[in-house]
Amino acid sequence: MNLAGLDFDNIPPFSVPMRFFFVAPLFAFISALIIAVAGESMWLTRWHPATLAVTHAIVLGIITMIMCGAILQLLPVLAGKSFPKVKLISTLTMILMVTGTLSLIRAFLANMPEFGLDSSHSNSFFAISGISFTLGLGSFICAILWLIRQRTQASVSINTMRLGFIAMLVVGIIASLLLAGYLFASQFNITKQLTDSHASWGLVGWISLVIIGVSFQVLPMFHVAPAFPSWCSRYLPEFLFITLLIYTLVTLVITQSVVIDSLVLESIVDTAVWPLMQTICIGLLQLSLMVYAVTAMHCLYRRKRKISDASVTCWFIALTCLLMCCAISFVMNLVMNLGGNSVVTAEVWLLSFGWSPLTLASVFIYGWILSVIMAMIIKIVPFLAYLHLQRQCGFHLQAFALLPNMHELLSKTRMQYLLYCHVFSLFSLALTLYNPEYYWLLSLAIVGQFGYLFVLMAKVSSRYRDIAKAIDEALLT
Repeated sequence: MNLAGLDFDNIPPFSVPMRFFFVAPLFAFISALIIAVAGESMWLTRWHPATLAVTHAIVLGIITMIMCGAILQLLPVLAGKSFPKVKLISTLTMILMVTGTLSLIRAFLANMPEFGLDSSHSNSFFAISGISFTLGLGSFICAILWLIRQRTQASVSINTMRLGFIAMLVVGIIASLLLAGYLFASQFNITKQLTDSHASWGLVGWISLVIIGVSFQVLPMFHVAPAFPSWCSRYLPEFLFITLLIYTLVTLVITQSVVIDSLVLESIVDTAVWPLMQTICIGLLQLSLMVYAVTAMHCLYRRKRKISDASVTCWFIALTCLLMCCAISFVMNLVMNLGGNSVVTAEVWLLSFGWSPLTLASVFIYGWILSVIMAMIIKIVPFLAYLHLQRQCGFHLQAFALLPNMHELLSKTRMQYLLYCHVFSLFSLALTLYNPEYYWLLSLAIVGQFGYLFVLMAKVSSRYRDIAKAIDEALLT
């Protein structure tokens, strides 16, 4: 394991990231419950209330929750800085994020009779979620950016993560506009076209950029892979961010030309330059992500320790899904923009293979992002437990004798079982997307995968506490 250039002096207690990791499976169970109750109808369109509820439960409740926990642990190691009163800050952030996510899910499901909820208070839940995320996640991201600013020389990982955190603030601003659309529809006529920008900044700007930044450090560290080429680690994230920014500005111009009765704006948009720029930006984003996926796979393939590892397999699954999603989206956009009058035929042809925008978004989230989350968590959890125990031992030889191997905390066999669970969930998702009748199988698969993940993390935490207690006793003798 390559630990060069890392600072372990300011790492927070083991319980800080783990409290975020333990909450994530609970939102997976909520997602599985919604899928089971909503049935086949939620797979017909991405605007279905249950689809919106499950998407936000997974993205905010699972992915963002785990990323926040991991960032609290990784940032002091990468940047050499940590929050003051980190336990208090992490607890408040987690409570506000849980409140915000639950309120948002409740608000989306308010008008679905299957769930038996009172729809009269849906606006109140939207308002609670907006306030909770502003106070919790907004403050957390601002504090992280302030922390990074304290470091004069930042690594490529930190620079990329900084762009990801800024992207999260943009996600919050667009989400506030969309929320205003729900709460004050008559006063703020915000069109749903902003939803695409909201999703792009969330999935590509926030989550993917942070994953890419972390991968620059984690792949060489955990898997003894060569460093990413400098053109990729230094320029690709900035190119992605700038392209995303231009895409959003172009979308805003197009959107406002519809919302505002302005002859000037309409005359500009009618030239068809703006829609063309929008298409070019989308194509560049897809090409950039494909370049990253191929480069990361090449680095992993050239790793020095080519042994069977569930984490490496998860990374290859994730990168393959990313490459496949971007390549198919790129071809779809190309066909639809060059197809002229045959656009409808092209859409029908692609839909006949099951490749709708909902399919691509589902594979992007579950195949690319959640596969990386699985790859990271089965490496990070035992590593953190081992690291804290090692630091607890100090220079006491008797205490060092109690220090376990990392695979004694989480064995390779259990990691492999979790990988099988994840692959089965992916298979169930693909089956459900092709034939929604199998939604119940996907629901069971999610419960199985995250239930097992919860058990594994509980076992590592329990083992950690037992060994920490034994080390304390050894230090006193």
